[in-house]
Order: sequence, then structure tokens, then C-alpha cells
Amino acid sequence: MNGMGARARWLVRTVTTFVCLGAAVTAAAPSAFAGASGCNQRTCVRVDGSGLRVETVQAATTWNGDFEGHFHIWGGGIDQNSATGFWGYHQKFTVPVHRDLPNGAVLCAEGWEHVGGRMESRGRACAEVHF
Repeated sequence: MNGMGARARWLVRTVTTFVCLGAAVTAAAPSAFAGASGCNQRTCVRVDGSGLRVETVQAATTWNGDFEGHFHIWGGGIDQNSATGFWGYHQKFTVPVHRDLPNGAVLCAEGWEHVGGRMESRGRACAEVHF
């Protein structure tokens, strides 16, 4: 945040969801305590917990975002892939965490559609854990 004005620093602290596009962050940092969630393209992430305590992280598709493939959830010491299969709107891949994560840990979920022997990203959504 070097070089950011007071208003920009305030915005980073108060916005509750953001989406990562590759390595670029397109909005500000969410808190896990409010049940942070966000979507990017056809992938959504939801972090359930309070403060630094994270109970679960979930990946899901958006409405009409169904695909055949898998989800990858990572960050804060977590690195898990779902089973490969059909992922419809109400299906969720849940990773149990049940512990405190480091302040500032970023948790991401990425959907990977398996198409013709290759994998295509269906979006990456992220959330930051902080006080």
C-alpha cells in the first residue's frame, strides 16, 4: 500500500470481497469474519469463520456456470483439489480448516474445466483473512 492515499487505505480495509485475476487484484481485501465471499467468471469462493479463525473454505460455480472438471483451493497453508466431476450451481467443494490462519492470508478458489484433454480456468476468486 506504499504511496496510497488515506481514502485508498480506508477502502482496502473496508471492502468485504475481492477477485483475483491472475496475479492482479482487481478490488480490495475481504474479511473472513463476515462470511466473506466473491465470484470471478464462473467460480465463487466463500470463507466461513470469525477474525483469523477459519472454519471452512468453499468453492462453487456461479448461476449457469456448470462445468465438468475440478476446483483448486489454496492459500494460508491450504492446498486442496476436489474430485474431478460435474459441478453444478448448488454443488460445493468444501475444505474444513478449523484453525486460525495468519493475518493477511489470502485464500483462493479456482475452477478448472476439463475440455478435450486440457484444463481451462473458469475463474479465480480470493478472500483475505484479517482482524
